Amino acid sequence: MFSFGKKSSSLKVVKPKLPSTPLSEGVDSGMKNVKGVFSDNASPGSWKFDEQAGETKVNLRDEMEIEASSPPSETTSLLSSPSPPPPPRDWTSFIIICLVILIGDTARGVMFPTLYPLNLTLHGSHITQGYSVASFSFGRVVMSPYLGRMSEVKGYRKTLKISLTMLIIGTLMYASSGTPMFVNFLMERLHKSSGLFLLISGQFVMGLGSGTLGVTRAYVAESTGREERTKWLSWLTAVQYTGFTVMPVVGAVICNGVKEGGWVEGGRVWLGGVLVLNEYTMPAFFMTAVAGVTLGLLLTVFEDKKREKKEGKKNLTVETGSPAAQDWSGETVLLGLSRFDATVLGCMLLNVATKGSIAVYETLTVNFATSHFVEMDSEAAGYVVSSCGAMGVVALLGMAQIGKVLTDTQMITYGMATMIVGTALLVHFGDHRHFGKYRFESAVFLLYSVGYPIGHTAVIGIFSKIVGKRPQGALLGYFASAGSVARMFFPIFSGYVAQFLGNSVMFCFLIGVLGVATLIVITYRETLRRLSTE
Repeated sequence: MFSFGKKSSSLKVVKPKLPSTPLSEGVDSGMKNVKGVFSDNASPGSWKFDEQAGETKVNLRDEMEIEASSPPSETTSLLSSPSPPPPPRDWTSFIIICLVILIGDTARGVMFPTLYPLNLTLHGSHITQGYSVASFSFGRVVMSPYLGRMSEVKGYRKTLKISLTMLIIGTLMYASSGTPMFVNFLMERLHKSSGLFLLISGQFVMGLGSGTLGVTRAYVAESTGREERTKWLSWLTAVQYTGFTVMPVVGAVICNGVKEGGWVEGGRVWLGGVLVLNEYTMPAFFMTAVAGVTLGLLLTVFEDKKREKKEGKKNLTVETGSPAAQDWSGETVLLGLSRFDATVLGCMLLNVATKGSIAVYETLTVNFATSHFVEMDSEAAGYVVSSCGAMGVVALLGMAQIGKVLTDTQMITYGMATMIVGTALLVHFGDHRHFGKYRFESAVFLLYSVGYPIGHTAVIGIFSKIVGKRPQGALLGYFASAGSVARMFFPIFSGYVAQFLGNSVMFCFLIGVLGVATLIVITYRETLRRLSTE
């Protein structure tokens, strides 16, 4: 029989008198390879027999795990510690994961300073510039769910190998669009817009290769305990945040290198013009080199997480707690959706609200600053944004300490409330000369240093906790795609609104979006808490 003690004591199994009738076809009376998780105060539950899984399991919802092999000894110790040991922290693999994330958003940031000039060089316009920017996010939308599912089937190494390979191809296509000889050849032989098509296609392929947010977050989520998940995911978000708010400085430094007095003044031309170093190709070649090094590390030192399936066994599930507790998350609550599905969808919409808002700030902030302040040009505005972005990275690295004081729902609420205050500071319908510069700098600080990094990271963390032990790759892929959709459509929408109605109208719209999202979190905070802790 099974005998239970306190969590601090070990649990033993004494070989019982086995029943004469097998439990189910294919499962012998020896109860081969039973795994389980037992709670001290577990109440009687229901036995569920699963014919599909690869091993026999007993799933309850607490920390203590036992395993018995058939045939057991007369007295076999099944548990020597009160809870399973924490997952091994492979720092080398984690650093490679961070590099993959950094590359994904640095590909956007490093190219940004020269994207519009290259677009004009290829005889483009504001319309083609919009397509160039949107194509990167569109590539992410297309690829994120596919890579997420692939990571569940093929593993993380193969998935990331494919994504990095596509990223390298995309950077080479981008570099080709900045190579005069190659572009002229295409324009003469094919079409005068061939260079623009190559540029947009390169952005799209880079977006495909950068659709790894769900994969990398799933790797960390499956490698950490529930209580540490927000902290580890905050580190990933800090790396991502660095890519698109701080790393554009690297692009500017590279571009300055080809200017007068630079370290490659005037650029370089080799192989009769086939290989060219100029302000357009150098950022792309830089990304090619970084992605190539990361791919080499992935293939040589990255430790993949393997999911082994055992054959010849059946799955047995035991659930404790009342039936009402088990059915609570599956209860239909909205438009035929279960409470769990509705909450997952709600978290994705929170992602859209925060990601879309920061995309609008990226689109309008520099224009807002240069139009309101005579002494501020795009470089000065970019310096303010980058400085506040760097402080936001520091805030993300301190998420573990913040998590000791605030819950995930509180961090989401306070983060979005801070974004609302920062956005409100930018609303001004009067004379531009009466708008104080301190208001702009304060707004950027609240948005980039506090509100977005903390609030958005908490959304990622609580989503991962709600998903729980389900396969996280695909769901986090959809989550990342929702953010990419927001980064595609919010800038386009804000451009039209700002053009015809003004910046302040768009900022008022964002206040409304963030306000509704905050009220939803406050209203359903108990649902979020229960689903994220079960």
